[in-house]
Amino acid sequence: MSIRLPIICLTLVSLFSCKTGAAEEGESFDLHAAYIQIVLFHLEQRCASCNAVEEETMRLLEGEYNEAFQSGKIKFIPMNYQSEHGRKAAELLRAAGQTLYVVYGDSISNLTSAAFFYAQTHPDYYHKALRKELDKYLK
Repeated sequence: MSIRLPIICLTLVSLFSCKTGAAEEGESFDLHAAYIQIVLFHLEQRCASCNAVEEETMRLLEGEYNEAFQSGKIKFIPMNYQSEHGRKAAELLRAAGQTLYVVYGDSISNLTSAAFFYAQTHPDYYHKALRKELDKYLK
């Protein structure tokens, strides 16, 4: 009994600690959405830069944009580029590999360079670029 409880607790913590406010598995890009979509294409095997992009995106959304994020005005959609949903969305956005787009209506902004160059080493630069795009659509 004394060994089971820590194992159960550890299992529960590991299951729920990695959950973010990001899109649920299976949610995909919607070309006709009435909300801002931040679409992160990643590969099955994720690198440190890709993980940093997701972490820093969530940090900004849960901090400065929490109201819009919680209300659904902004959605963060990480997608496996190699999955069926990922390939379809990548085709619509003309994405090739690991990329980050901010999409609202007919407007598609490619933030791949800012995201992958700066999220891990200089997150303030990435936040500034993402903030600029989000503010453009929220005002």
